[in-house]
Amino acid sequence: MKRVVLTGNGLSVALNSDFSLKSITERFFDRLDESHREFIKHHMKDNYSQLDFEEAIASIEQVYDSLAHYNGFLVGEKGKNFLDAYKLNNSEFEHHIQAIQTMIHQYTSSILDLIIDNVRQKDISDKLQPFVDWLVDTIDTSEKIDLFTLNFDLLLETILLTYYPKDKFADFHFTGKKWDAIDNGLQYYFDPDRSKQFHPINYANNVRLHHLHGSLSSFKDIKTGRLFKITTESLRSSNLYENIFDKGVVPSIVTGGGKSLKVQQNPFHFYYNEFKKSMVIEDYICDELYIIGYSFRDEHINKAISNRCEIARRKENPKPFKIVIVDYANDEASKLEFVTRVNKALKIPRKDYFQIDSENILFGGANSIKAKESIL
Repeated sequence: MKRVVLTGNGLSVALNSDFSLKSITERFFDRLDESHREFIKHHMKDNYSQLDFEEAIASIEQVYDSLAHYNGFLVGEKGKNFLDAYKLNNSEFEHHIQAIQTMIHQYTSSILDLIIDNVRQKDISDKLQPFVDWLVDTIDTSEKIDLFTLNFDLLLETILLTYYPKDKFADFHFTGKKWDAIDNGLQYYFDPDRSKQFHPINYANNVRLHHLHGSLSSFKDIKTGRLFKITTESLRSSNLYENIFDKGVVPSIVTGGGKSLKVQQNPFHFYYNEFKKSMVIEDYICDELYIIGYSFRDEHINKAISNRCEIARRKENPKPFKIVIVDYANDEASKLEFVTRVNKALKIPRKDYFQIDSENILFGGANSIKAKESIL
């Protein structure tokens, strides 16, 4: 039995309401002066809204990438010739880039330092124990299971490390060298092939963890471009995020909107390809799919799930699968809006529409998930 579990922000919000985009947005805006706020609002499509804010951050990140690339050209010999030819001055350009970079760093920090100390085993037991029990049972009864999370927090890692030895699941990193930036911490380099070569025991149980949008413990070395992570213990004991941008690294996470473009880069490209394989490649597709707390607003994720649904409905050699979708809507209007969004996002034919009362749509939150699912 091949299973896939996909968790979104709703699961994290169930653990701590401050993990919502609204809370993160308010925390970020509170740190900015008025001129910075106006710069962000300029990139919003319309009046202030949470979804516009995500797109605005993505737009600002793209501005930074473009300016940094252009500045890289200007500081070279050809760039200097270009400036001379058009009688242009580049004296303030780097200051613009630094100002935008500072703003992006502030946004990143507002996410990370909010959640770094708020994923605790006690809180998980108090608020999500029925979900945890289901997850452990699902893992233990699976021939192969891939856990995909869209969240930066270490919720799934904390659960796995509580119930399993750390060599019983794989995360596609291999042990590297000591990282001098923190005390007693090792770097674990991202490299799926070498990870399997050096740590085969981690793959024996066929339990694999994928951070589709990165995590708190994942970083990119600015100079070398090398991707690595550190242990949860090292992360929490080092106070790393108090001066993260002085360490020569940036968090390896996907923020803002425009995610379909950002996932072209590793490690996100690898994780997304693994998700896509489990949805569309005949030899890899899952038999069961569980979706918990996902908003169905990421186009690339929706497309992969939609493809799996199409395979289940095709006339020749269909491959039906069990699917359960869990959400936290608690009133009829919100439930209807969610189901409508799911049907549209997954391009479900009208005759197969999910309904509010469908057996494979659960609105009681993660703790309502059960072994009772329907076949699409």
